[in-house]
Amino acid sequence: MSPVILITGASGFVGQYLLPALRQRWPQAQLEATCLAAELPAANADCRWHQLDILDSHAVMQCISQIKPDLTIHLAAQANVGLSFSHADLTWRVNLQGSLNVFNALASLPACGLLYVSSSDVYGGSFRLGQPLNEQIALQPLNPYAASKAAADLAAGTLAATSAVRVVRARPFNHSGPGQALGFVLPDFAAQIAQIEAGKLAGLKIGNLQAARDFMHVRDVVAAYVSLAAELLAPDSQLCSGEAVNIASGSATPVQQVLDTLLQQAKVEVTVETDPSRLRASDIPLAAGDAARLRELTGWQPRFELRHIVSDVLQDWRQRVASNNA
Repeated sequence: MSPVILITGASGFVGQYLLPALRQRWPQAQLEATCLAAELPAANADCRWHQLDILDSHAVMQCISQIKPDLTIHLAAQANVGLSFSHADLTWRVNLQGSLNVFNALASLPACGLLYVSSSDVYGGSFRLGQPLNEQIALQPLNPYAASKAAADLAAGTLAATSAVRVVRARPFNHSGPGQALGFVLPDFAAQIAQIEAGKLAGLKIGNLQAARDFMHVRDVVAAYVSLAAELLAPDSQLCSGEAVNIASGSATPVQQVLDTLLQQAKVEVTVETDPSRLRASDIPLAAGDAARLRELTGWQPRFELRHIVSDVLQDWRQRVASNNA
């Protein structure tokens, strides 16, 4: 099988794991990757890069009509929750209007597949039920990022109902790994600890440690994306076009446990202090997902334990600090 696969936002954190995973799954695939930067990543045999601003509807239409993908994995987004408060307009434009531009272009093709990467944040207030949520639970976003992703999530469902595009709305829960930017709890903690170890920082500043989240390794989430991509490309798939599929471990780990695991792996004694600026009024006590549908479709299971995720992220930040990149 030699599918043509388009990956938007492929130069981001997840893209660096997804591209090689797709190549491994489909050695003969034609991989087409987009990024916003004018300076494209180094050319290689694994994929062909395109500079693309998804807010430019004409450019998106032209790019997709030329590539004619069998499958599109739409990663491109403004994914920082904190930034979504200070740059709400940008967040809405990129996450909703940018996605609509991609969806409209795909709808002009005879037939293709779309894996829309949504977010578990779309459930928002529904997490107050205090149990792992399935895909039937109401969307109750609590921040601009989540609201913009929920709107695009619903639009992807409408695309499935009104066009020949086969759609899956993937809703991944928290995932981390080497290469993730700051602005997320695990890299934020790990970066500070690496700086403390190097003598560049006095203490570790933290936010709410009581919250519990469904943490996964980015490699496990990417494996789920590849499995869902295979379902979209399979003629005999049991997928219902437009359905949402959670990607989750099914259990919530307290942020305190994440911090404790990091401190156990730290090379020096670390002083911890609460930073009021890191506390969010809308923080949900527990957020976990039920991934029964994903397991039913693909047999997917997460492979990495918390200690492995923490170790990988901490080692990544040690290397960044040592090379003066942090």
